[in-house]
Amino acid sequence: MSKTVVMRKSGNSRILTVPQGFEGSVGEKFDVEFKDGNIIYKPHKHVNIFATKEWQEYDYQKDLIEDKELSELKPVGKEVLD
Repeated sequence: MSKTVVMRKSGNSRILTVPQGFEGSVGEKFDVEFKDGNIIYKPHKHVNIFATKEWQEYDYQKDLIEDKELSELKPVGKEVLD
């Protein structure tokens, strides 16, 4: 389905209205891509970073050993240590 819409100004933003008949709901997020003079809107897909292969293979204990900035800090004030 192809329709023509007009860009309009609202405050400092420019708005393209979504015509009736297109899927989506108010408040839904879209990723915007500018490609070859075209504006492409794609529904935003949430990515659970904890389900990615990179996160599943992440070795925090190794980073604790190798990265000195991640080492334990000595108390500097009135912290309660149990």
